[in-house]
Amino acid sequence: MPRRSSRTRPSGKAQKATDAALSPRALLGFALADVTRLLRSIYDVRLSAEGLSGASWRVLAYLYRDDGLSQAKLAEMLEISRPAIGQMIDRLEAANFVERRADSADRRSWKVFLSPKSHSSLESYLAVSNAIEEECLSVFSEAEFAQLTALVGRLRAHLLGLQGAPAARGDRTGS
Repeated sequence: MPRRSSRTRPSGKAQKATDAALSPRALLGFALADVTRLLRSIYDVRLSAEGLSGASWRVLAYLYRDDGLSQAKLAEMLEISRPAIGQMIDRLEAANFVERRADSADRRSWKVFLSPKSHSSLESYLAVSNAIEEECLSVFSEAEFAQLTALVGRLRAHLLGLQGAPAARGDRTGS
């Protein structure tokens, strides 16, 4: 579906009428998608000085937590295709952020590790990320943040459960 230009999108009263036609639950889904998009955009801008994008920072953050993940596992965690993670790892490797190493248990697989450059710069990357988090989430009190975290976590767990449910697979019979 082609994207409407800003000149053809509803604004003002027309936007309010469009919003009124959508359920509050649908609007929440749109708002969550907008929040994710906006956060990614902020990460892209702020991390560009480090030579990273928001997506590449996520790869480094996952490796920081669990160094030596396979490309396939990273693709799954980032919810992107294997070719896309391969291209991202190519760029990160060319910029000396990560290293690929053969998987000793599976000759077809590659493990991805943080490079010495990333290890030595990790504190800087974390400082940028922590500053972004602090600035973006400062609109919440500690109690509100804890409640939001719990609610989003509960929703996420529920949605993950629905992915495996018969209705989520298109099986309407329930058997």
